[in-house]
Amino acid sequence: MATIDLGKIKIVWKGTYSGGTAYVIDEAVVHSGTSYICIANTTGNAPPNGTYWNVLAQAGTNGTNGTDVGQQLQHKAIYFTEMALV
Repeated sequence: MATIDLGKIKIVWKGTYSGGTAYVIDEAVVHSGTSYICIANTTGNAPPNGTYWNVLAQAGTNGTNGTDVGQQLQHKAIYFTEMALV
């Protein structure tokens, strides 16, 4: 029976990107709040260098513009409190 080498069949999480670490295809890192997957062997080529990295999940906004969920819920709670007093 023939043996087939499937290689890596899942992402290998490496944690925070480090410039001195050698990365190989399918290893993933986080850098500046965004996660990346390695698409070509590399050492010292930091994300978001598109020759070596693809974005897995991009960092969102920090919510300081008043549109984050906490701010919205807080405003609605104040609104409902005011409505209950009326």
